Amino acid sequence: RSGTARKQTKRKAVDFNSTLMMEIHSRVLFPDNHLRPELQPCIAFDKDLLPAVSVKDNPASCVCTKLADTSVNKNNAYSHRCPVFAIAWTPEGRGLVAGNSQGEFTLWDGFEFNFLTIWQAHDTAVQAITWSHNNEFMVTGDKAGTLKYWMNNMNEVKKLSAHQNAIRSISFSLSDQKFVSASDDHGIRIWDFESGVMERELVGHRWDVKCCQWHPTKPIILSGGKDNKVKLWDARTGLCLDTLHNNKSTVRCCEWSRNGNWFVTGGKDQRLRLHDLRKVNEELFVFSMPERPGASMKEKGVTSLSMHPFRETLIASGDYSGSVYHWTVGTEGPIAQRLSGEQGAHEQCVWGLAWHPLGHLLASGSNDHTVKFWCRPRPGEGLSGGKDDAEGRG
Repeated sequence: RSGTARKQTKRKAVDFNSTLMMEIHSRVLFPDNHLRPELQPCIAFDKDLLPAVSVKDNPASCVCTKLADTSVNKNNAYSHRCPVFAIAWTPEGRGLVAGNSQGEFTLWDGFEFNFLTIWQAHDTAVQAITWSHNNEFMVTGDKAGTLKYWMNNMNEVKKLSAHQNAIRSISFSLSDQKFVSASDDHGIRIWDFESGVMERELVGHRWDVKCCQWHPTKPIILSGGKDNKVKLWDARTGLCLDTLHNNKSTVRCCEWSRNGNWFVTGGKDQRLRLHDLRKVNEELFVFSMPERPGASMKEKGVTSLSMHPFRETLIASGDYSGSVYHWTVGTEGPIAQRLSGEQGAHEQCVWGLAWHPLGHLLASGSNDHTVKFWCRPRPGEGLSGGKDDAEGRG
């Protein structure tokens, strides 16, 4: 109408460009990190916030506990509101792919967190998503044991009947010529990526295999399963190198550190166990879930974990109740947490956690049908994040 101005809505966004520009500027003024002035706990120092890759002395500066946005599918003819089982950032960090229990992929924007597109990818629930190291292909697995290749423009390339039961985890080798998949059919299988032919099956777990990951630089595969065991495998021969019996219940998730010296496992025994590959039989550190009044043993079980891309001593984990914890090596308890029941937190099990490639955002997918984006609090807000409004910097 003439004479009336349309009210503009303020869209939530997390802009990391300002922190990168601040890093470029301070790199000239302070070539040595020790010469940089300390960031003070005051909102006036918001302009001095640096990107996560530059914050190497203080892991708390990389903790993402402030709710940036909550994304959920609509219930209509084209999409379904259902549990989210797997999430993965696109290689350039511009979007997040979320796979749900209906076999759909939803692509969310990584800057303003709005909906981009949705398509039917699998016939059954999507359980695993991973990208190749060259950032050109994505491989996904579903509950029926089917593997699919996707190009970075989300066009399907190949389909494989890989396992008899649900595929729980997929991981690429350093060269991207091979990848490994773990399934509920007790099997761990190594595949040639180009031909789609299974080269070797790793036999040793006596129950469902819940997680697997290829070493960042070596032909070693890490796996964990429902038989409470963590195993290390030689990818070249298929032999089991070592078996760890420290876990008291199902091992649901495992991950290597970026340099490959450490690996961490988590499961239903409510603990994260950190090991050193150079001294496997001894636990380097054990993180125990904090006591929560009224919380059952199952609710405190670890369902997902993710190591920070630049700060390897910082680990994020999710549990059955919907809580998200942040841990750092050397500290027994969590340094920050968002508990289920708090405003903005998940209400049910957290099935997937994924750090943004730049490390300034943490995404979580949950059984409560939502994908949540967590960002770093501004200076002065504390690790609780203050008010959950995300207009600001990364």
